[in-house]
Amino acid sequence: MLDIQPTLNDKQVFDFIHNGYIILESVVAEDFNAECLILPPGHLTDFIQSKPFRQNVLLHPEVSGVARSLLGADFTVPTSAHNHLFEHPHRGQTLHSDGLSELGYGITHLQCYYYPQAVEIEDGATMIVPGSHQRLVDREAIAHYGNISGQISITVPAGTVAMTHYGIWHKAGPKINHTRRSMIKFSFFRTQPPKRDWVRESDEPPTYQHSGRHHYVTEVESYRDRRRGEHTWNWLCGLTEYQEEYHPARMFMSGIPLSQIQL
Repeated sequence: MLDIQPTLNDKQVFDFIHNGYIILESVVAEDFNAECLILPPGHLTDFIQSKPFRQNVLLHPEVSGVARSLLGADFTVPTSAHNHLFEHPHRGQTLHSDGLSELGYGITHLQCYYYPQAVEIEDGATMIVPGSHQRLVDREAIAHYGNISGQISITVPAGTVAMTHYGIWHKAGPKINHTRRSMIKFSFFRTQPPKRDWVRESDEPPTYQHSGRHHYVTEVESYRDRRRGEHTWNWLCGLTEYQEEYHPARMFMSGIPLSQIQL
C-alpha cells in the first residue's frame, strides 16, 4: 500500500471537528492547474483516474495527509468527480447541504473542492458556514436563508483544495463577471474503524478542547456543539464502540481503497 503519512495533529483535528473544514492554499502546482482549466463541465472519470491527477491532487502529500489523518490509513481514493464550471454571471445558489447527509458523530466522508484558478468574491466564490455540519436538516429547510453571520467565502489562490465534512452548509455565491471559474468536487471515504493514528505528541489522548461559539449560535446550541464534538473526538480516537455507518452518498460517488492503487 502507498505510504501516506498523516499531517494533522490533535489541535488541528479539534479544529476540524469544530469547524468542519480545512483549506490548503496553493498546494497544487501551477503547470498542472493550467491543464485542469480546459476540462469540460460535468462528470469526470478518466481524467480523475489518470496518474497526473492522482499524483498532483488526490495523493498530494498535504491533501492525502488530511484524508489519512481523519479517515484512516486505507481511505478510498476518488474514481469520479464533478467539474462545476461557470463562465457567465449568475445569481448564485441557495444555501444547502449536499444530497443525503450522513447521521451520527463519526467522520466517514470528506467532500473536497479543488480550484485550479484563483477565486475572488465576484467570481461566485463558494461560501460555507463553519460548524453547520453539526446540524442535520432537510436541505430545503435552509434554502430560504440568505447570508449567515460567520460564513466563509472561499476566495483563494490557484491550486487550493478545501476539504470539508460532507454535511457542511454551502452555496455558490453570486457571479458578476464572465471569468471562467472551475471547481472540481470529489470525495474520500473511510473503510476501517477509527483510531488515533494522526500526528501525536503523546500516547494518551488529550481531553477534547471546544473552540467556543460560532457567530450564529446561542449558548444552548454551543453547549450541544461541544457535547457533539466530544462524542466525535472519542469516536475518532477509538474510545467508543465502532459501528459501521451506511454512506448514502456512495450511491453517487465512487472510489477505490488506497491499498489497491499503484502508481
